[in-house]
Amino acid sequence: MKRILLTTAFSAALFASAHAADAIVEQAPELPVAAYNWSGAYIGVFGGITTGDYGYEAAPAGSPAASFDVSGSGALGGIQLGYDYQTGPWVFGAVADIAFTSHEASLSGSIPGLGNASASSELKYLGTVRARAGYAFDRALVYGHGGFAYGETEQDVVVDGISAYSGDKSRTGFVVGAGLEYAITDRISFQTEYSYVDLGKDDIFNQGGLAVREDVNFHMIKAAVNFRF
Repeated sequence: MKRILLTTAFSAALFASAHAADAIVEQAPELPVAAYNWSGAYIGVFGGITTGDYGYEAAPAGSPAASFDVSGSGALGGIQLGYDYQTGPWVFGAVADIAFTSHEASLSGSIPGLGNASASSELKYLGTVRARAGYAFDRALVYGHGGFAYGETEQDVVVDGISAYSGDKSRTGFVVGAGLEYAITDRISFQTEYSYVDLGKDDIFNQGGLAVREDVNFHMIKAAVNFRF
């Protein structure tokens, strides 16, 4: 009889202990998931499209200047390198990039006494050095950016199948815009960005009493994949 009572008491104690352990496990609070931190360096690749006008002013000697715009468009692709620092939800950073572009405008027509003529201007490359500041919603970052832009345009004029002028011009200006970046993993983020680029107005031709000034500004939309360290 005593053996039966001891066995019963031991089984009851085991059962009570098991239920107590289950209760402790069920009541244990879940550990909070740490928020994503944007601080650190990154390198990325990007591609995009451009659209905007090339503006021209031609001023022959002794005549008033004539002005006209030519629509331009193209694509670009390149690499970028940057660093971000996060304090609270605010993120501040700097980024530099360089891209090859096909942003181009061209026009053609017939010139009395000379024949058919065509002219084109193409932005060969574009680089920027920018600051950016944004607000982080955990893995999503909304930001604005702006800074210095530089590049090189190349001009060609062909009259009746013969090259009449070919040259290039280094350009500098500014860039401003906004973007959205999302951290897909702790090390990889996807970015979309809008920019307005203004490379200023400068003479591209000044010979024989004729000065031609070119004004380059355009809109740019790009997508990038960044690898963070």
